[in-house]
Amino acid sequence: MKKLDSVKLTEDQQKFFEEKLAFVSSVDKDGNPQVGPKGSLNVLDESHLAWVEVTHAHLWDNIHNGSKVAVVVADVPSHTNVRVIGSVHVSDDKELAEAQYKKTGKTSGDVVIVDIEEIDA
Repeated sequence: MKKLDSVKLTEDQQKFFEEKLAFVSSVDKDGNPQVGPKGSLNVLDESHLAWVEVTHAHLWDNIHNGSKVAVVVADVPSHTNVRVIGSVHVSDDKELAEAQYKKTGKTSGDVVIVDIEEIDA
């Protein structure tokens, strides 16, 4: 992967994130890595991703301890992938939460926002 000059997702990259299963990685307070799929991850806009957090497990603890995240989507047959790195925060916007529940099919959970700081492709 090569770091891109832009920190804004192109329309093609946004479509890629919407169509493929995303994996989110973080590190714990001791620097140990954690990675897992996020089926509810989607694009908010060209500079932000979001997911509805329902498990509240390792990733949840890691982001509350200040971990940045890396989010990767890939298409195996074409060997195409996109990775973003960013800071995260939990939204307290009730309207955004309702929109995310509707979009993802979730009925509850915390909406986590990724502020994109780097894009690699």
